[in-house]
Amino acid sequence: FKRPNSAATKQRSGRPRTFSESEERWIVRQAHINPKTSAVKLTLKCKSRFRKSVNPETVRNVLKKHNYHGRVPRRKPYISKTNLKARLAFAKMYVKQPTEFWKNVIFVDESKCNIFGSDGKQKVWHTPNTALHIKNLRPTVKYGGANQLVWIA
Repeated sequence: FKRPNSAATKQRSGRPRTFSESEERWIVRQAHINPKTSAVKLTLKCKSRFRKSVNPETVRNVLKKHNYHGRVPRRKPYISKTNLKARLAFAKMYVKQPTEFWKNVIFVDESKCNIFGSDGKQKVWHTPNTALHIKNLRPTVKYGGANQLVWIA
């Protein structure tokens, strides 16, 4: 307040911001709509939309500033909504069975082993406590690709 009755913000020294607030909101919205979009692809979208050539690290910094972090998605078997309802009904049918009933049940497990390497890396942008939201998960299937299923009883 060097001048009396003035609360105006003076121009400050330092590098000017790369993105305005509305441009940052657009970047965050794009990451929210499609969390599997990489920072490089977001950078290309920014270049075509705002005509600004920026480094992907700048886009990552914007997302981190708004509490979006790049994480490896949790893996979850893909189950359709119909199958999910049927599984839940089946589980509710057997949930109150006595211990003696379960002693006569044989439990079986299966596991998938890839023959030609892994399924590849993938990351998603999400805020804290949203790791288990459906759009932040990586669905897995038991078919396709070069893999071997092993059954254990």
